[in-house]
Amino acid sequence: MAYAFRSHEINIQRAPSTEPPRVINKTGDLVDTFKEYYEGFDREMVIAVVLDDVNRMLGIYEVSRGGVSESEVSSTNVFRPVILMGGSKVLLVHNHPSGDIRPSDGDLRMAKSLFMLASLLDLEMSDNIVLNAESGEYESIHAQPEFRRWLGEDLLKIATLMAGENLSDE
Repeated sequence: MAYAFRSHEINIQRAPSTEPPRVINKTGDLVDTFKEYYEGFDREMVIAVVLDDVNRMLGIYEVSRGGVSESEVSSTNVFRPVILMGGSKVLLVHNHPSGDIRPSDGDLRMAKSLFMLASLLDLEMSDNIVLNAESGEYESIHAQPEFRRWLGEDLLKIATLMAGENLSDE
């Protein structure tokens, strides 16, 4: 019995540019760009910024578009383009149409999950930002006390377990 398989070819090319690559050294460097992009948008949308190892911007792409209060984010949609573009870092930006820049519980869960997955893929999840497009205000999920505590305590326990070390000696 013969089986036919359909194959696909992906071709990624870097287009020559007359402008030097934009360097992103801090989150605030991106706020004005995204403020314009999100302005007046009444749905939550997640955008990723791909950076190389010296913070040069390699690309920007839309990860997901959702409803008025949330957007479903697939880790595949976040990391596949980063890998295909040859990036080493990714920064996520999303809006809250309500204007409230406080990260939700869902935002924190997403940030933790993506941070761990990025580490496993040898990528850096540089930050995860919630933006109010009208005011230009933003909040870093990575700067939140709960994320910081998780990074310092829970992630260390996870890494210890993955390394096969015994936690009962604490």
